[in-house]
Amino acid sequence: MDCAEVQRLGESLAPYCDPGIRAVLAELLKAKSPLTARQIAERSGVGAVEEALSRLSGVVRVAGTSYGTVARSTGDTRFYVKLSCPFCGSQDLEREELVEHTGCGYVGRLSDFRAKDGSLRCPRCGSPVDGPSLRSIGFWYECNGCHQTFPRPNISLIGADSGSEVSPEQLEPVKEVSYALSEEAAPAVRELLGLLGRLEGVASSRGYAVSWRFRLTGKSGVLHEFCMGLDGGGSRVLVDLVICGDPPRVLRSVTKAFDASAELPVILLIAPEVEDAALRVLMSAAITGLRARIITSGDPSDLPALLERALADGFPSPSAGREAQGPQAGPSRGRAPGRGELGYKPPPAIGAA
Repeated sequence: MDCAEVQRLGESLAPYCDPGIRAVLAELLKAKSPLTARQIAERSGVGAVEEALSRLSGVVRVAGTSYGTVARSTGDTRFYVKLSCPFCGSQDLEREELVEHTGCGYVGRLSDFRAKDGSLRCPRCGSPVDGPSLRSIGFWYECNGCHQTFPRPNISLIGADSGSEVSPEQLEPVKEVSYALSEEAAPAVRELLGLLGRLEGVASSRGYAVSWRFRLTGKSGVLHEFCMGLDGGGSRVLVDLVICGDPPRVLRSVTKAFDASAELPVILLIAPEVEDAALRVLMSAAITGLRARIITSGDPSDLPALLERALADGFPSPSAGREAQGPQAGPSRGRAPGRGELGYKPPPAIGAA
């Protein structure tokens, strides 16, 4: 996974943990041409497509704009035209062209000008006529049901999807924007969606149900959001993911994991390896006794296997974590502070006044 490509996906990978956003991106990846929001919604089953697209600025681009019509009563955007007789409603109609003989001014149906021998003659003056002497002035309809003639039939529309009849007056103009994945972001999106799918598969294989974008208030009172919440066997584990994060982003994720681990076990997956020396010291020194497991790998594709191992190893209970931490900072209640604790005062030297 190329870090330069991953960084095009934005400051945080949290949006990509949203099932709706992943479904939208999956459809755009599969599409061979740009899709409208309506098409994305139909294919992905996501309702709030416009909201999802607004959170993918820089990853999804506007590919074009088209204009059409919609019947709000049925939701149809494609229609078949239905012509019917205004007198009896029959659709068994015939249409003929009305022409004028410019020589004498006679107006009639084109069939009236056709003689028995196949030539064209004016029914009024009998003169032979040809193309230049005939002027088209419109069309005339005849109903084969009631044999009425009329200049214009009733026009209605049949929704291609609903099969319902709608009138032209029920149509509303609509503007549809089509979207496509940015060519630069598409490779990283494909790899990230694949990685998230494999992580979900690992959790499911271990008997966990996955909740995406899980929120939890940490010990500090700050509300945190994690990529995954795993529930199984009466326990819950939080999983977060940092791919190609810079040191500040990694530090924020590590701090969040430590804060939330007071409430629930946390697995933080980081790739590639953290190179910042201070961060490495913090990550290794602060884990003891906490229910936070920070796992790093040089290759993001190794993270699913590392997650499976971490889930198999489990976590210490909260009480075991407190014992592992040793003496707590600050004096314990009910006794004087001891050496090395906050508030400790050494005894006076022998012979001091």
